[in-house]
Amino acid sequence: MITIKRQGHIAFRVSNLDLSKEFYTSLLGLHVMEENEEEGVVFLGLRDLSHTVDLVQSSDVGASQPHNSMPPVGIGFHHVGFELETQDQMRDAYFQFKERGVNIIATMDHGSQQSIYFNDPDGNILEVYWQRPDAIEMFAKGRGDDDRPLVFE
Repeated sequence: MITIKRQGHIAFRVSNLDLSKEFYTSLLGLHVMEENEEEGVVFLGLRDLSHTVDLVQSSDVGASQPHNSMPPVGIGFHHVGFELETQDQMRDAYFQFKERGVNIIATMDHGSQQSIYFNDPDGNILEVYWQRPDAIEMFAKGRGDDDRPLVFE
């Protein structure tokens, strides 16, 4: 068995490197660790972690479209989740997304966590979530994922 220390980074092929860099840095708070304009790559870090999200300029810029709902079950990549520290940050994120015109796919209360699913500029599905302090215990007891709608006011 391979012993993995932690999940490392995820790399996205993007249609517009500058637009995606702006989205991930100004809205989600990642920072540029390194840019290689010649290769068309930007490495983004999160707080004191090394590169967390890599953005790679795609040569097929018309390949992706935003989703207006969660895609059907299938094979392959579904979404990337970013954990927030507080429930207040969830509410603040929701209104920042609305203000910036970000396509929000769904807001859900999963029982153990609350989630906002949204698209990046290339239609990739991202999630920000707040996990309840007793989430591990909820999973151990069989939390039941009833996916109730989550409303922010």
